[in-house]
Amino acid sequence: MKIHLHKTAIIYLLLLFYGTIPFELCAQDIVSYAYDQAGNRISRKIVDLTVTPNPTHVKKSEDSAPIEDQLGERTITIYPNPTKGTLAVEIKGGDEKDELRIILYNSEGKQLQNKKVEQGTTPINMSTYPVAYYILRVIAGENVKEFKIIKN
Repeated sequence: MKIHLHKTAIIYLLLLFYGTIPFELCAQDIVSYAYDQAGNRISRKIVDLTVTPNPTHVKKSEDSAPIEDQLGERTITIYPNPTKGTLAVEIKGGDEKDELRIILYNSEGKQLQNKKVEQGTTPINMSTYPVAYYILRVIAGENVKEFKIIKN
């Protein structure tokens, strides 16, 4: 049994298929906001995660020093803590063969995020989570380290 499609139907199907691609690419953007001391939003910035995998929009806070700790031969730096939105986890050094993983838990122990990462800086978007304490677990091969994160 042969199926014959009219040229118009083929064009329609191709447009339907290729027309969804721009929407999939737009989904890789996040919006980063900055606030003043009173809680008023003072700026809005769209961050394209497909172009810049490192969170250059995340700044080290002047109010608190970044958390820095050793995990085996690696140096783990986390900033800003407390955070209002995006947290940056910077991993340097160590054996590149080890799998690196970041897992975020809420204060009740429920897993919120679990992602395999590479060395360098990884953004953790916490803007949709409520104000609370969180546990960030960093796993590098056999080594595990947990950090207390505060979301304001």
